[in-house]
Amino acid sequence: MKIWLTAGITAICFVLLGLGIHTEGLQSIDRGIGDFFYGLRMESLNPAIKSVSELGTTTGYIVVFAIVLIITLLLRRWRTAVWLTVSLAAGWLVNKGLKVLYHRERPQLWDRLVEPDGFSFPSGNAMVSIAFYGMIALILLRSRQGWIRACGAAVLVIILLIGLSRLYLGVHYTSDIVGGFLAGGCIAALCYKGWRSSSDSIK
Repeated sequence: MKIWLTAGITAICFVLLGLGIHTEGLQSIDRGIGDFFYGLRMESLNPAIKSVSELGTTTGYIVVFAIVLIITLLLRRWRTAVWLTVSLAAGWLVNKGLKVLYHRERPQLWDRLVEPDGFSFPSGNAMVSIAFYGMIALILLRSRQGWIRACGAAVLVIILLIGLSRLYLGVHYTSDIVGGFLAGGCIAALCYKGWRSSSDSIK
């Protein structure tokens, strides 16, 4: 019940956010937070931030997916492999559809440190990372072993950093990131529910 409630709340919040992305109030908040991150830029930080952001790109997903798939198959966690695949595919496909639906252009307020492609809302990096990496984190956090749960917590931190990195790089508004986390969180919750029902859990 709690999982369905979480999925429902995140979906509703996403819809409400989507309705407000062109309002002056939200645009003002986006500008203010974007200016803050722009002011944090330092040449010495740029390579590290770009590396974090790469974890939320197609290349990053493919590498992590390959590693996780090999591990789950070696452990004979067939259903886990299936649900991780579903979370990644669903996050990517739904994001493409939502970008076309909302058709929000990329911000032009700050110099971009990388060149993105596609529309801005919701952020693909944020959405797919929380759908896929978030699913990984939820699975790890169910383990009885402390070090595995610690790995799950670390994955959650990485997801947050991926979202923040897109603000630093000047390629998204804050509402894009929040929208991505909400939509991706809904997908992660639904996939987690499916995984729980399959009883293929990590001890």
